[in-house]
Amino acid sequence: MTRDRLPPDFELRLKDILPQLPESIFGPRQFQCFRINTLKISIEEAHTLLLNRKIDFQKVSFCPYAVIIKRGQFKLSPFSDLVDDGLLYAQGLESILAVMALDPQPNQRVLDLCAAPGSKTSQIAMLMNNQGTLKANEPIRQRLYRLKSVLQLTGAKAQLSSTDGRRLKEHNGLYDRILVDAPCSCEGRFIINEPKSFAYWSVRKIKEMSHKQKGLLLNAGRLLAPGGTLVYATCTFAPEENEEVVDWFLRKTDGRFGLSPVQIDGVKTYPCLAQWNKRTYDLRIRDAVRILPDERMEGFFIAKFTNSL
Repeated sequence: MTRDRLPPDFELRLKDILPQLPESIFGPRQFQCFRINTLKISIEEAHTLLLNRKIDFQKVSFCPYAVIIKRGQFKLSPFSDLVDDGLLYAQGLESILAVMALDPQPNQRVLDLCAAPGSKTSQIAMLMNNQGTLKANEPIRQRLYRLKSVLQLTGAKAQLSSTDGRRLKEHNGLYDRILVDAPCSCEGRFIINEPKSFAYWSVRKIKEMSHKQKGLLLNAGRLLAPGGTLVYATCTFAPEENEEVVDWFLRKTDGRFGLSPVQIDGVKTYPCLAQWNKRTYDLRIRDAVRILPDERMEGFFIAKFTNSL
């Protein structure tokens, strides 16, 4: 495998998933998104700080607490202390979108089933204003330490647990909102001149991830209260980890769950697949969304379920 070539099997698959590939889809990202942490600073104060320091930033039309900054400014501007103090938090714009779809509210019961490193957990806590119950689960101990440090940095409050998300049980009541940002094959994060980003890719890994994702999603469904919202997200293109998992879950739960449209103006998307490898998917999958990578964000998939019982 050369430094300027992605895995050939991956490229072949991607042509069937996304026939018209933008040239920059796997190039290095030119911009970094930062989330303004309103647990520590207001949006207006953050904008003023950046302007006073002559940091050129872009606002994000669909997310008032996000700013986009060109990567070249990081070393040239007095910027790092804002991040070190937790006023700004580096978080992918696509990651922010998953929590926006979840729409957590103060005083709700919310579960982040696959929480580390903590970006989405701390965003959830921020939108809840640290009011209510937020449980963050991370089964891998080393990643749990990273989660703790992010929560401490951002001032986010959450109950922590370290259990396989497929076996997590809850004895204190069901949840109003659950996020399953599932471990995946990470195809949306591949960068063509960074072989490390795709060194572990294989079709076998995709199948392993799909099996695990189905278990996580099914258990999350058991923990969701009637009328509650469950968001499933991955950072991969693989249909086996996206449409197939959603289709399987809808069939497995026998009509208990419906899909709500994920619509975000100003984001480049492309249609979910109706079929893959001769398997036809539930038509409702068109309400999920595939996010196209660009200079601002990585490839992503988001599906939003509602417990209709």
